[in-house]
Amino acid sequence: MTVVALVSGKSGAVTVSALALALAAPARSVLAELDPSGGTVRPGFQQGYGSTAAIGLHRLATAERSGTLGQVFDQHLVPLHGGDMSRRLLPGLTDPSQASAMAGVWEQLVRAWPVLESDGADVVVDAGRAVVDSGELSAVRSPAAVLRRADVVLLVVRQTLTHVVASAPVAALMARDLQQHGTGADALGLLLVGEEKAPPASEISQHLRLPVLAHFDWDPATARALAHGPRSGRELSSRSTLLRQARSSWDQIGALANWRRVQLAPAAAPFGSVYQGGGFGG
Repeated sequence: MTVVALVSGKSGAVTVSALALALAAPARSVLAELDPSGGTVRPGFQQGYGSTAAIGLHRLATAERSGTLGQVFDQHLVPLHGGDMSRRLLPGLTDPSQASAMAGVWEQLVRAWPVLESDGADVVVDAGRAVVDSGELSAVRSPAAVLRRADVVLLVVRQTLTHVVASAPVAALMARDLQQHGTGADALGLLLVGEEKAPPASEISQHLRLPVLAHFDWDPATARALAHGPRSGRELSSRSTLLRQARSSWDQIGALANWRRVQLAPAAAPFGSVYQGGGFGG
């Protein structure tokens, strides 16, 4: 199982990119929509299909307080697209005000990943825009615990000067946070989202001092289908530029995740150190 978390310094492209990676994962996958500002997959990509307030991230706060999150976690996963249970979704918050109740849930979610490991599912985390308090990543108002324990963290940056400049302080903050509180700054890399007349990826990488781990070229038709729902099956064809590049991105993501597990093995694997022997609430 590989856990890859996506976050941005400026709003835009995280959910579409996370959807593309989840749909293009090499085997089974779960998209965990942990954006504190609220989830958009159900009303957008799924166009409200099968939507119910009884299922989703906000319900896990109640389960965490009652000590039953481990038992009910799997019940809050729904098919991501159609009836295909090999691609599942943990729907996000329905109201940003619910984020204040999630403080105790983020760490417990990390403990829940072994439920998915038995399925051989990779986890794609949509963490939305980084939430910063007093110059530090907020551990209360954002899923910092999940970011810190992910195998790979992708800072999503649109290839525009505006996004690159806005992402620079967040890139430095994330690298420092992962080094001090996570499993190391080497988990962090860039996912570049192409724009017309975009500056070269090499220049962005040099400016932000991070390697490019994934690069999605300009593909407005597929991006629109992922953001607002497909109008036809052809829009989500595996031959589309975006999904094809998302599929190939897993090679580098998986390679980095495996390399990091080997490096961390003497201490403990990233997720093993969190849940080993403790269980939920232990």
